[in-house]
Formats: sequence, C-alpha cells, structure tokens
Amino acid sequence: MYKILSGEDIVKYSDTFKRLEKFKSNLNDAECIVLEDKSEKIGYISAWKKEKSYLIENIFIREEDRYKSSGTKLIDFFINHSKKNNKEVIEYTGEEPKIKSFLKKYGFKYDGEKLFYNLKKDSRKKDGIVVVLGSIIFNIFLAIIKIFGGLKGKSNALVADGFNSLSDVISSMAILLGIHFSNMPKDEKHPYGHEKIESVIGIMVGLFVVITGIEIGKDSIFKIISKDYSYIPEFSTIYLAIISIIVKYGMYFYKMKIGKATKNSALIADARDSRSDVFSSTGVIIGILLSIYISPIFDIIVSIIVALLILKEGISTILEVSDVILDKQENEFIKEIEDYLSTNTQVKNVHEIYMRRSGDKIFLSFHIRVDKNMTVYEAHNLSDDLEESLMTDFKEIKEVMIHIDYFIE
Repeated sequence: MYKILSGEDIVKYSDTFKRLEKFKSNLNDAECIVLEDKSEKIGYISAWKKEKSYLIENIFIREEDRYKSSGTKLIDFFINHSKKNNKEVIEYTGEEPKIKSFLKKYGFKYDGEKLFYNLKKDSRKKDGIVVVLGSIIFNIFLAIIKIFGGLKGKSNALVADGFNSLSDVISSMAILLGIHFSNMPKDEKHPYGHEKIESVIGIMVGLFVVITGIEIGKDSIFKIISKDYSYIPEFSTIYLAIISIIVKYGMYFYKMKIGKATKNSALIADARDSRSDVFSSTGVIIGILLSIYISPIFDIIVSIIVALLILKEGISTILEVSDVILDKQENEFIKEIEDYLSTNTQVKNVHEIYMRRSGDKIFLSFHIRVDKNMTVYEAHNLSDDLEESLMTDFKEIKEVMIHIDYFIE
C-alpha cells in the first residue's frame, strides 16, 4: 500500500520518520511517498516539487525490510507518480552513498553534478505512434478510393481490396492501443512491464488478415458458383490499384524499418500485412486486365488467388508472434551470451541459459558454478558485476536472473 503525502499530511508522519520534520517550514513544495504493509510503515521517499521535476531529498527503508525489494517498489511507484504529474526528470543531488548506489543500480544516470532519471517519452513510443497514425490515414484514403472506385468501375476485386484496407484501419487502431499500453511502466501486478501486449496485438493483426483473406475468398467463390461475373471492369480502375501499390509499398518499407529498429512485433506484423496488400493490389490489376481482354471471370479468379496470399501472410504472422508469446529460445542470442561470458569474465561454467522476449526487451536467466569456498558476499558481488555488464553491453536485456551453483568435485 502506498500513500502520497503533501501539506499537513507530511507532518502527521514526522513522528515516525523524524527527517520529515525539515519539510514543516515549506510544506507546499514538498511531497512524500510512504510504503505501508498492514498499517506498518516500511519506508518513504521524500522530494521537493519543481515545475518540471522532482528533487529527491531522502529515501528510507526500515532496517528489517531492507534487501526485500522495498526500495525498488517505492521508486517504481514514485516514477509512475512523477509521469502522471507530467514531470520530465527526477534528480538527486545529495551525497548519501547508499542512496547514490541504489539509484545508480536502478538506472539513474550521473552527469558529474547530480543523479537523474529522464521521464520523457522515449522515441520508441513516439516513432510507433507516428507510423501507426500515418497508416490509419493512408488506409482510410485507400479504402475510400478503392471501394467507391471499384463500385463505379464494376471491379469486384478492387472493392474486395478496398475492404481489405478498411480492415487494416481497425488493425492499426489495435496496434495504437498496444503501443500505449506496452509503454506503461511496470507495477506490482505487472513486475515484468507491459511490453508483452505488443505480441498479443500482433496475434490480433494476424487474425484480422486471416479473416480478411477468408472473406474475400468466400465472396469470390460464391460469385463463381452463381456465375455472377458478367460485368467487365473499367480500365480506369487499374490506376486506383497502382496508387494502392505505391502507397502500400511505402507503408511496408517504413513500418518494417521502424518495427525492426524498435523491436516492435506488432508493427512488424502490420508491415507484413501492408506487403500482402501490395500482392493483393497487383492481383487486382492482373484480374482487371484479363477480365477486359479475355473474360470477366478472371476478375473473380484473381480475387481468390489474392485471398490465398493474404491468408498465408496472416497465418505466418500468427505463428511468428506465437513464438514470442511461447518464449521460443533464440539460439543465436544464447550463443552470443555464452561467448560473451567465456570471453569477458572469469566464469567458466555457464549452463541453463534461458531467455524470453517482452516487446523490445529480453529477460535473461542462467546458472553459473563457483568455488564452493566462495563467500556469499563474493558470490553476490560477482552476480551483480555480471548483471550490470550484460545489461550495459546488450541493450535489449532488461533484467538478468543468475543462479549460483558450486563446483562438484
């Protein structure tokens, strides 16, 4: 349980936490986060409020609750609280060694004068939002010109392709929600963060693609069975399909570039959907030409072929994103970790290396063997060194869990 204290509420807690008394003279500029467990006061973070920042005054955890992640829980909550209050940075200018050590380990940076934690929205979220919003706008445009152009030009394939673009609008909206939720900070109920939702959204995109392929194929098959293919498409519909190809390929290229750069599985899945739309529009052009110069049935036949291509792309997307959800091990990455540990450390026995992806982050765990006479203190320091080194040299790694075994004689 957390309590956010300001004003006179801080005074009420000054009997328990004596250091809070210094805020009495300037309560309007002070704020305090208190961690409680069953009404017992575990610790607190006190800070001065600035216009765009918080300046940490003190972090305290009672002695019997130290080394139980209480400090981490407090700072997690404080960071979430700071973001909600539109702060841009958290700073610490004090000289308390334990606080400085804790904040550095948490992820605070040092600029020579102070420790700070940047709360500004990262470029990953910004880039993702820009790409998806652009995708929504372009797909609405394509859906309108293809559906109305197809109806006017008597092309069933172009109309079907227009509804395909309309389904992409829904997919992009789902991805937009995924980007928002996946960038939410971790909390007690979600200690690993929310990045995994990107994979869930990726599955949804794949399902949309599969459903679209089935619907296009089903409609085309019914038209062949009922022999409803007497209309010859107008040549002008080809120009609309060409516009679609150009726009969709540009969208595919840009989405894939940003998706790979930010390791956003939902954005990569959406990029593949855009690529399948290029095939779809190409098939529309072929179908229209064959319908004009040979037989109107080709407009329907090509629609079925395009539907199968779309269906294949959707299934591939679902299978690939499922590997992330099911924590499929990436052998190349695991080999990199093995090589890194054997080359850069004194650890010679590393085993049971496992990884799992969550959005653009990796959670890593492995076992190491050490001399059985090594003290707990020495083993703990070794583990910390390994953790910090890996997280520094492998930017994708968000957390490392190391189990220490002893050598068997």
